[in-house]
Amino acid sequence: MLHFITALLLICSFYSAHSTNNNCVDICFMVADLKYNSRQGAKICEIQQASLSLFNGDIFRNKEEESIYTNFVEIISSYNQRGWVVEHGLADKNILASLTHSSFWKSSKDLMALVSDADFMNQAKQPIVNSYDLSCYKGFLYINWSDLCVINDFEKRFPGIVVLDKSSFPFWIDKYQMTQLFAQDELLATLKPKWGHYTKKYTPELASRIADDLQCDTFVIKPRGEFLGKGIIIVQKQELDTVLQYIITKEGTLTQSTDPAYTAWQQDYFDSFIVEEFITSDPITIPHLQNKSYQPTMRVAFLLVYDNHKYHIHFLGEYWKTPEISLDEIGNFMEKNKDICKPPYYDSVDTTVVKAVRKQLKKALPILHSKMLNYSLNEQIDYHSPLQRRKIHLVVQEVNSCKNSEKRRA
Repeated sequence: MLHFITALLLICSFYSAHSTNNNCVDICFMVADLKYNSRQGAKICEIQQASLSLFNGDIFRNKEEESIYTNFVEIISSYNQRGWVVEHGLADKNILASLTHSSFWKSSKDLMALVSDADFMNQAKQPIVNSYDLSCYKGFLYINWSDLCVINDFEKRFPGIVVLDKSSFPFWIDKYQMTQLFAQDELLATLKPKWGHYTKKYTPELASRIADDLQCDTFVIKPRGEFLGKGIIIVQKQELDTVLQYIITKEGTLTQSTDPAYTAWQQDYFDSFIVEEFITSDPITIPHLQNKSYQPTMRVAFLLVYDNHKYHIHFLGEYWKTPEISLDEIGNFMEKNKDICKPPYYDSVDTTVVKAVRKQLKKALPILHSKMLNYSLNEQIDYHSPLQRRKIHLVVQEVNSCKNSEKRRA
């Protein structure tokens, strides 16, 4: 609970600072997990900051392909060679190693060490000749936002620094906000499975309502504020009611499960959740796993860049990740369809599929980046606050000066 409240308060402080930013430049290191089949094309399941992710499948990619880490450093260096990275909070330490291998990057253990660095402080405070050109800044800063947000006026104090992932932060703790961005554009909407957003009020009719809304027989239930697959439940129609009862009431036979897909809901403090249509990829056969057939999910790493008034997307690499249980083996439905993100359950992606996926994303992701940059607290978006719990009751108030109205959320 304390972790959730801390994250929420940090986001609120970011909102206050973000509302004054002019977003002259921006660069985000992102990852998308998606399904791909020849009939429907790519359907994005998740999209988030790469700093929260692992790239264990990078070594399973084709030998002729550059490492995701190498591509990352090469491309950001083409915009500005210099940078600082804070070690604390980065999930994949290979990212850190790749950056610090360059003589133009320096690392600090934590935020206190960074601001104690005289060179950083001197460079960061320098004015910029052209704030719309990434190359004119004194360097990048790669840091976990939960650390940086203690300095809510960072850009005012340090105008010479471009913080990586800045525009993605409002969507860090809440999958619902990112999902809504896709619903605001016709092209973006085609990249998402059918989805719905539901409050935690159980009724015997809820399962039927969801099935009618999404018009499918298999569903993916997602908590709004979890990562690394925690809380993600893939369920068929006949079991949907049982799962809904559990995640809403915290009661039933599923309380005995030790699977993080279920245990994460015991500590979920949002008063709503997301349900998506389950989309399958075309099955793949993996040679190093005895040529067994698997239901895969593709991980795509990329950079979103806004520089000199133009949007750019740079793809860093793709690979498949799979469940532990193949489609031919004995196992339950979720065991055969939910990837585990552990070696050796990875594989390279065929170049034809890579080209097809990149063609779709190349058109859509700059639109998404634009919406991230222009995200505003004043937009009329349906918010749901955390549930009242343990005598803690958070109230977030939004003031819309244009309409001189107030909206309370509790």
